Amino acid sequence: MNIGQKKTFLGAQIIWLLALLLILVVIAGGPGVHLGLWTPIDGFVLSLKGGFMGGIALAGLSLAVIVIMAVKRTCRGLGKAILALCIGLLLAAPVAYLRLSGGGGVPAIHDITTDFVNPPKFIALVGKRGAGANSLEYDSEKLIPLQKEFYPNIGPIMTSADPQAAFIQAMDVAADLGWVILGLDTSEIEFGAGRFEATDYSFWFKFADDIVVVVKETETGSQIDLRSVSRVGVSDLGVNAKRIKSFQDSFSAIP
Repeated sequence: MNIGQKKTFLGAQIIWLLALLLILVVIAGGPGVHLGLWTPIDGFVLSLKGGFMGGIALAGLSLAVIVIMAVKRTCRGLGKAILALCIGLLLAAPVAYLRLSGGGGVPAIHDITTDFVNPPKFIALVGKRGAGANSLEYDSEKLIPLQKEFYPNIGPIMTSADPQAAFIQAMDVAADLGWVILGLDTSEIEFGAGRFEATDYSFWFKFADDIVVVVKETETGSQIDLRSVSRVGVSDLGVNAKRIKSFQDSFSAIP
């Protein structure tokens, strides 16, 4: 019999439902992009702002419910209220960290290159990146000092392979990394030069970052330069530098 059984505190039930709803809102940002409901940046903002603002509100309401339950001396549903408080704090944490750390400890740039003197230029992707995309003009005055400070180890790949072999190897590495190759120019490969352009999509929000790879002949083999540019956003949170580093590591790992 359930006579005399205490019911879960209503406030705890409501706050738990709100926590589950907020989790769904935050998660929905990515799938909504894949379903074509909104753009990658809109999905990202939905998840980030939803998590931060909703998380703070949820944490505040959860704390209020916990205090009320303490005053009323009721424990039915206290576990859910505490869990909702933790969920709110966890969802708000990423944005709070970015704000407190000044952008996650990375510079507010989205254009990384291995060649400061002659940054590889995009040709095939010009005009095909969508309205409102970041400029492909290289702002050397702003970018070079920041890249040198935060990513000092980013530089060209030097290999003893001849340009044709280096070009094929670079194409293989790009394919293995999941890049979608959209522009391929081998017209001068016999003269020691070749280039291709590609796009790399993030898994969850399908952010598109564009890459250009240039291979040129040197006295001892070949030099490979890369440039990676985000289509949207001011800061890439270090993604472009990591992409180039991954390419360099994968290229160097091939015997």
